[in-house]
Amino acid sequence: MSLLSNLIRSTGVMDELERLGPLPSRRRLLTAGGVLGSLLAAGRARAEDLPFSATRWLVGRITQGMTETELNLANSLGYAGYLEYHLNPMAMNDNATTFFVNLYPTVNYQSWQLSQLPQPSQIVRELQIATIYRAVNSKRQLLERIVEFWCDHFNIDITKTYCPWVGTILNREAIRPNALGTFPALLAAVARDPSMLMSLDNDTSVSGNQNENYARELLELHTLGVNGGYTQQDVVEVARCFTGWTRYDYTVPNLGLSFRFNAAKHDNGQKVVLGNIIPAGGGQSDAETVLAILGAHPGTAQFIASKLCKWFYSYSPPASLVSAVASTYLSTGGDIKEMLRTLFNTCNPAAAPPKLKRPFHALVSMMRATGANIADPQPLLNHFSLAGQLPHTWAPPDGFPDKLNHWAGLLLPRWNFAHLLAMDAIQYTSTSAATLFAGATTAQAAIDRLDSICFGGAMPTVEKNRVKQYMLPDSPTEFRMREATALALSTPTFQWY
Repeated sequence: MSLLSNLIRSTGVMDELERLGPLPSRRRLLTAGGVLGSLLAAGRARAEDLPFSATRWLVGRITQGMTETELNLANSLGYAGYLEYHLNPMAMNDNATTFFVNLYPTVNYQSWQLSQLPQPSQIVRELQIATIYRAVNSKRQLLERIVEFWCDHFNIDITKTYCPWVGTILNREAIRPNALGTFPALLAAVARDPSMLMSLDNDTSVSGNQNENYARELLELHTLGVNGGYTQQDVVEVARCFTGWTRYDYTVPNLGLSFRFNAAKHDNGQKVVLGNIIPAGGGQSDAETVLAILGAHPGTAQFIASKLCKWFYSYSPPASLVSAVASTYLSTGGDIKEMLRTLFNTCNPAAAPPKLKRPFHALVSMMRATGANIADPQPLLNHFSLAGQLPHTWAPPDGFPDKLNHWAGLLLPRWNFAHLLAMDAIQYTSTSAATLFAGATTAQAAIDRLDSICFGGAMPTVEKNRVKQYMLPDSPTEFRMREATALALSTPTFQWY
């Protein structure tokens, strides 16, 4: 009986493989990867025989995937120094990434320029390309992680009305510049974004016929949370405050689809929001007052702190950690950098449960680990779509879920991608075996390289031995080592961070 057959029997997942159905013969490796990956049903592989490293853990949490270079940098700076390094992204030279992203013109178009394009598919595609390329290659890894977080927090339906034309504005002008600033400033920038106004129908909200969609999501998803203590009457009053917050028609020269306050459509009566009286006649400032109230509210501090701790620490973070981050929010006016400092300097890394990589994170981390060279990201879009997380395509306003049970069953596309990437079979994206294996000529040397580049030296012994066994007898061919790379990227441990 072959090693792979033994592996199938020993892992007890034959039924799962049969349920998935037969794979094409050219995917014989995927069967092996699938066997290992199916162990996800039983949880993450145990690695008690390996020493814990808080610095290695930090790299896993604040980047889109570990690389040898990144881990070496973290080890040289130490835990605190590495955190501070990433909390100051604009001090990093990221010109190469910026140059590549700027090759796609619409990422820098103004709203009126975007509004003149007859079809929005180019705009959407180039935003997705920029998102993937930055995640893989940017030196500003914590910035990319937190931008992803805020894009989910302030999610828009990029397919709705004019949103495909201006969705890139939300990312470039509201979220990215404020992602590590203060939450109140970020909240205010998003509130004026034309795609947010259109996605949640506030652009049609007028005095006497206010639309409550944005008001409700502002309270429920953006600030206080569903249990934040607001009432239906608060929703009505907030909606009244935002009447007249709209955008210019796409035909207006130099202003098309940009923010506009239409005073003639605003409800100028007195409002009461969360017990705060907003006097009559305030005009545009009514909504700005609401944003200030919400930005300083303890409920917002608690809600944002909880989400940050879930994103960076665990699905169910300790109440003490959430409370510490919320206190920092209130004492600093919602300073996001300070909240992250509190989070990572207060938490216990050794006690942090692993989190499952969402599909975006999984595919990006594979490319980062293997040092993939992306000449043109467009062919990658289909792989992210098949994996279930093509950027900026989640329709509900709550953003892609950050929940284990939502993603745990969607594994086959990951294994397919791992296979294609390792075998250098993705158009315009290449991996170098010479770089990956750096002269390794034995199975032991090759698995040691895979352990280093994919796991930072923390590959569990059981998985390491199985992948090594796959490369025997010595000396493994480049083809066989590439297959082993796909196996390593398909192991249970690689799916977690």
